[in-house]
Amino acid sequence: MAQRHMPIGYKMIDGVITIKDDKAELVRKAFDYYASGISMLQIAKEFTDMGALNANGKPLWNHGSIGKILNNVKYIGDEFYPAIITGELFEKAEKRREEQCLLLNRNTNYFANALTSKYPFSGKVVCGECGAIFKRYTEHHNANKKANWKCKNYIVDNRVSCRSGVIDDKQLEATFIGIINKVIKNPNLVKPSSKLAELTQNEKVDKVSQQIVDGFSSSKINYEKMVQLIFERSSKIYQSAKLNDFEYQTKKLLSVLQNSKPVTEFGEELFVKTIKSITVYVSGQLRFELINGIQIDAGYPLRTGRRNPYAKDKENSVNNPAQSGI
Repeated sequence: MAQRHMPIGYKMIDGVITIKDDKAELVRKAFDYYASGISMLQIAKEFTDMGALNANGKPLWNHGSIGKILNNVKYIGDEFYPAIITGELFEKAEKRREEQCLLLNRNTNYFANALTSKYPFSGKVVCGECGAIFKRYTEHHNANKKANWKCKNYIVDNRVSCRSGVIDDKQLEATFIGIINKVIKNPNLVKPSSKLAELTQNEKVDKVSQQIVDGFSSSKINYEKMVQLIFERSSKIYQSAKLNDFEYQTKKLLSVLQNSKPVTEFGEELFVKTIKSITVYVSGQLRFELINGIQIDAGYPLRTGRRNPYAKDKENSVNNPAQSGI
């Protein structure tokens, strides 16, 4: 069975995550090279030239595949993933990555695998109807040349293909200011509400692990059941690892917010450091996802004249992935 969620550099043996030496060496090189000043494109070219296989088993690397490695906190190790690099090296690469993002206006979402334009929202505004990225366009007939964002699939082959919402820069900026000020005022909005979810998950892992030990100690081993338990344990380990990543990204987010004062105007640097994506729904709902996965909903003015059901009663509701089990 393919291990779809296993980061490159690791492998699963009997339900335990271990280091895959040849791939782990690529991970170390990627971090070492990038931290020393070599670009992701240069690293990708070297890996491709040497015939190294990527996560999909192909000898082809690009900016995005290197970026996914550099963005994965699991490589510094935790309860389930053995360390491949040091925390110091990870932070060094992370610092350079953030500096480059601000300097070059590069999209911090490596899945986009491309440079953004000069606009801070490029690559981060997502259609809630079809999942495509929004594109920015200017209404040239408008005297003020108002800029709007609309799903790139809105018109395909001269036909309306996605009836997405339409939103402009000022609306996005104003909503961000409102949301980030609420978070600055009440940091508990983005903190894990309880350790219970993580504790419960770890207890489940321990329980399944004990069942595996007991099963293999039995005089009559049920191998079919053992295989099921091993895969069940792997799934629970993966869920625990996601919770650990949530904790790390939350600390990173809070470190940015603790030095921030109430915002009166839009700041690109603060936006890049705190917001992962914005999803726009045709119903009038905006969903801001912070870097740790917390989602905060708000409303935006609809252009159809209809009342927006998200304008008041549902504005700024918070979804906590630590509670939902991510």
